[in-house]
Amino acid sequence: MSERTPVDRLTCVLCPVGCELEIGRDAAGELHVDGSQCDKGVPFALEEILRPKRNLATSVPVRASAAKMVSVRLSASVPREMLFPILAEIAKLRPEAPVRRGQVLIADVLGTGADVIATRHQGADSEERPSGARRSDSEPRS
Repeated sequence: MSERTPVDRLTCVLCPVGCELEIGRDAAGELHVDGSQCDKGVPFALEEILRPKRNLATSVPVRASAAKMVSVRLSASVPREMLFPILAEIAKLRPEAPVRRGQVLIADVLGTGADVIATRHQGADSEERPSGARRSDSEPRS
């Protein structure tokens, strides 16, 4: 067995086991992953070391709505280094009510291939309740 230089340690989050992964380089510079108990751990570790990606969820103000904010998220993971530039673009958003769940608010944000989408209805044609309020059985579902 060749000598391996440790590069990093990660906890895999792709299944409930939560394997402790150790990533190392051998003498030839090749990456090796130890500690994975399923076939998801090695690709997870290699992507996390070589091309880390993240998803993002936040809220933006809505114009012309009693509810002041709507939650948004990205439609896909993006390179980690793009998170703050994307947040700066999202901070400029001021969508006009009504906003519909799934509505694309920014398409292909900063050329990443991910859209910024609303995660709930908000505004004139949506049910607006105080936080924590429940729909009665007689109210229609949206």
